[in-house]
Amino acid sequence: MHVNDRVAQQVTGDEEPAGPGARAAARPGWLGRLRRLISAHRPFAIVLAVATAVRVVVMLGYPPAMFFNDSYNYMTDAVTRSPDIVRASGYPLFLAVALPFHSLSLVTGLQAVMGLAMGAGIYAVLRRRGLPWWGATVPALPVLFDVAELQLEHMVAADVLFYTLITAVLVLLCWWDRPPVFAAVLAGLAIGYAATVRSEGEPLLVLILLGMLARRMGWRRIAATAVAGIAPIAGYMVWFHAHTGKYALDESTGTFLYSRVSSFSNCAVMKPPANLRVLCDPRPPSRRPNSQEYLWSNQTPLAYLTGTSNNIYRFTPQIESLTMKFAERAILAQPLDYARVVAKDSLTDFGWSRLNADNDIGNLEGSGSKFRFETTVTPVPDWVTGSGTNATAAKDFGGATYGQPSVVEPWSLFLRGYQRVVWLPGPFLFLFVVVGAIGVALGTRRRTRLPGTGWGGLSLLPWLMGVSLLVLPAMTSGFSYRYALAAVPAICLAAGLAFAGRGSLVTWSRDHGLLGNGGRPDPERT
Repeated sequence: MHVNDRVAQQVTGDEEPAGPGARAAARPGWLGRLRRLISAHRPFAIVLAVATAVRVVVMLGYPPAMFFNDSYNYMTDAVTRSPDIVRASGYPLFLAVALPFHSLSLVTGLQAVMGLAMGAGIYAVLRRRGLPWWGATVPALPVLFDVAELQLEHMVAADVLFYTLITAVLVLLCWWDRPPVFAAVLAGLAIGYAATVRSEGEPLLVLILLGMLARRMGWRRIAATAVAGIAPIAGYMVWFHAHTGKYALDESTGTFLYSRVSSFSNCAVMKPPANLRVLCDPRPPSRRPNSQEYLWSNQTPLAYLTGTSNNIYRFTPQIESLTMKFAERAILAQPLDYARVVAKDSLTDFGWSRLNADNDIGNLEGSGSKFRFETTVTPVPDWVTGSGTNATAAKDFGGATYGQPSVVEPWSLFLRGYQRVVWLPGPFLFLFVVVGAIGVALGTRRRTRLPGTGWGGLSLLPWLMGVSLLVLPAMTSGFSYRYALAAVPAICLAAGLAFAGRGSLVTWSRDHGLLGNGGRPDPERT
């Protein structure tokens, strides 16, 4: 695999800029720069154009957006400008920016651009690091074409914003061996904001800082990232305190963790006190529903305790305290059972099928039929149209129909066929994980480490982030394939970077005779 000389050298953010006269003489107009860029990357430009066309078909086939239950809560939070106690409101803050346009098509259009930007970012980093066009394109394909990615982009959901922010962080930190301070600040702001978008983002700032430390990016850059990352989190917590009297990102951690442990908790082993015993499920684990049913079903101990079908009462401070204590007790009393269910849910991401043959573990399709292109769409729920606040918010974004999507032929027909054949099968995701892990392993060895990239090499940061995003949902709530999609860009980038530079997987394979003859001349050709 060709590695150009510029990329093979250490890439830092400390290069001396050219003089102003030289820059002015060499600077073409923006149209000229665009033409040169397209000409230099023509094959990928064609791929990107096709990916754009598919997204246009999605917008034509199911205008203006697709919904699941959380979608309406997000819109309500955006209109009321108040933090949600169940899920952090970083995404509603994004929706609030788009609210003056009263257009759900704008929201889904922006999310489609995010998907394209992630694919382009992965390609750009890998090309900068020396991969040929096809080698840089392959890791970008799942983000650009996976039908689940397209469906999430077209949903009013926090997911795409969340992992766009994470991908932006990784692009910034992998573009240079030692990024300039401004890039470190931008990375910190993005990862801090991501913590307010989805709960899985809360520990990621720490992981990023540890990765930067291993990569030896320098204390000044690490400190800049840390301060910038804390700023949006602290600001959000102050805002949350102004509304709730509590410094936090949400008030649902305990209830979600209770749902996680309820798939295995055994009160005969835990021996909880009387105030927690009401949360015990008398059914044996083999007869219990999947973990997420303990959040929303009305046939669980938590539902019986709150005495109402209104889910909001399952997230009060009193319930939050009880569920957190129960969950902690279950994990401490049954650590092997906890590890088993986390491993089982995490490994489910690598299965071939996404269809729910049975629902004993969670949602393989993400959000069920709402997560698929169907011949009909779910009507707007009564709890939206019958609530003044929810109805007003839905109308502010979606007009008199509350944003009710349409099914438009022939575009929707094409998409229903597309979803049957274009997705990232779990075994291929596992392959990306393994390749990225090999890249990290090579980066830990002095002989195979690319100079200037520190311990773990270029693959370390994206691989660490990707694997964390696969495991964290299984640890804190349960399984849904929708959660796994957040890990795909990072894992694909890590796999691509395993082939970058002199210390790459290709170089190692060639040196060990796995590709060709280890660089030794072929006697038959001499």
